[in-house]
Amino acid sequence: MSELNQPKNMMLVVQEHRGMPTFSLIAINENCPYVECIYVPDMKQLAVISKTTKDTFHFLPRVDENGDVVQAKARKVQGRMYKEERKQIKTYYEYTLVNEDDIVSFIEMFAVNSSTFPYKNVMNPEGATKKK
Repeated sequence: MSELNQPKNMMLVVQEHRGMPTFSLIAINENCPYVECIYVPDMKQLAVISKTTKDTFHFLPRVDENGDVVQAKARKVQGRMYKEERKQIKTYYEYTLVNEDDIVSFIEMFAVNSSTFPYKNVMNPEGATKKK
């Protein structure tokens, strides 16, 4: 495979996800095509959030002219006690990398500190357990 001339514009940082130590990548300049990435240790996946947006529909709480949530007269099927309305909003594209080699390649391609940050210890912990 040919080497891509990709500028490294993200930085690896320590994170915690659901009580487990992990890492994420954060953008360090405006040219980065991603908002952030986070490694999900229990699923061994890297979630990548792109700066590219798409229009999607979501149910959001209905608000009155004062900005207060409009209460429903009866509990909804989902258990909510407020009225909802369907709104079109912009959301970011999300990608999931599941192959370990792809995750390592992505990190090495984008992270300025990939050679010094111990992210492989999080990806392959020896006897690591979830915090209680």
